Parts: sequence; structure tokens; C-alpha cells
Amino acid sequence: MSAPVKFDYLISRSGDVIFSFTVGTLAYFLNERDNPRAQNGKTLKDLVLRARQKKINEREARRQL
Repeated sequence: MSAPVKFDYLISRSGDVIFSFTVGTLAYFLNERDNPRAQNGKTLKDLVLRARQKKINEREARRQL
């Protein structure tokens, strides 16, 4: 019995990166479209912006002390 063949890449070195980025991006957009929470103002973009604004407000509050 021979040893199993070991592949380093699925497509190619750069093709794997492009493929994984494309699949991840499409999965994100499908999730945002189908997720009922995302349709009520809780998209990833909204959550990230809210967290960023909270950190900015905390930094400004510390600066005024």
C-alpha cells in the first residue's frame, strides 16, 4: 500500500488565497441578507461602527480628566 499523496495547495499558491477570500466574502453577504437580526439595524457594519464610537468616546472622556 502506497503512502497518501500530500498536496500543498488546492488550486495554486495565489489561487487558494483568492478562492478563500471570495468564499468568505460571499458567505458574509449571504448571512447579512438572510439573517433577521441584520435587517433590524444590527449588521456587522453597524456593530463595528458602534463599538468604534464607544472606544472614541471613552478615549475622549479619559483625555478630559
